[in-house]
Amino acid sequence: MFNILLVGAGQLGSRHLQALALADFTDITLQVVDPFEESLARAKERFEQVERSTSIRAIDFYTDIGQVKGNIDFCIVATNADCRLQLLMDMFGLLSVKNLVLEKVVFQSEEQLEAAHQLFARAGCKVWVNCPRRMLPGYQALRERLQAEQGVDLRVEGEQWGLACNAVHFIDLWTYLGGNVSYEADVSRLDLAVVDSKRPGYKEVTGTLGGRSPSGQFTLTCHADTPQMPLKLEVETEHYFVSINEAAGEYMLRHKGTEAVETLSFPVLYQSQLSHRIAESIYLRGDCELTTFEESAALHAPFLRALLAFFNEHDGGAYTLCPIT
Repeated sequence: MFNILLVGAGQLGSRHLQALALADFTDITLQVVDPFEESLARAKERFEQVERSTSIRAIDFYTDIGQVKGNIDFCIVATNADCRLQLLMDMFGLLSVKNLVLEKVVFQSEEQLEAAHQLFARAGCKVWVNCPRRMLPGYQALRERLQAEQGVDLRVEGEQWGLACNAVHFIDLWTYLGGNVSYEADVSRLDLAVVDSKRPGYKEVTGTLGGRSPSGQFTLTCHADTPQMPLKLEVETEHYFVSINEAAGEYMLRHKGTEAVETLSFPVLYQSQLSHRIAESIYLRGDCELTTFEESAALHAPFLRALLAFFNEHDGGAYTLCPIT
């Protein structure tokens, strides 16, 4: 029996659960924990909206991590970032967890990243961070196409897409396509006005966040007042220019030398179509396509350091934790 635990049954957590309901690689038990009854009720409703695999032998919903039973083979933590480290400390104090996937933003400071690293090492737990663009066939094919290129530049632009919350997804994509792990973050082009996030208690920013390494750079731009501007992704290397339209499910690749243009299919999979694949891969191979915690921590650190300094300078704060999730 493969024992799966989902901690956090909110909007994203319930989508994880819908995917886990499809898992059919062995006999499975599911346990779901969330302190809020309304979140559990919504998760139950969404679970029942999908056709459940016959491999799901049992599912239980709890409001406290102390109610969870047995050793955990695979766990997804989909809580907000502010409570995550304490939750993990509590969880590892109560349970044996072999494999763990964390939502981003994974933690809110470099100190928390280090504390988590030590926690996972003591527990002997394998950990990944859920930046799932690495699992999309379109990006996998693009990475294969660009593997001989010496550097990759990534540009992302759109309106109100949650720059602070979602930047890590695109930094991870830039790393995946170009192999850059070490970079310097640049917050000098962010708009000075810090705004409240749609999630209470958190902050957001607009403007442009940059990053540079010796072999590439990224610019992530979020406009505050450009109405209905769809998210646009562009990738450029020495030999190629690529324009990606995730919403339309296609990308255009132009070879700079020959000017030959290819338009390729780019199917986008949602979280409700992915989480069971992660679980199956871990069950079969002891690994998955997501970013390891070690690599993701290296990508988080410059971003958190720069953004924390920005909030302290422009939001009148004495922040010790970056107020994003």
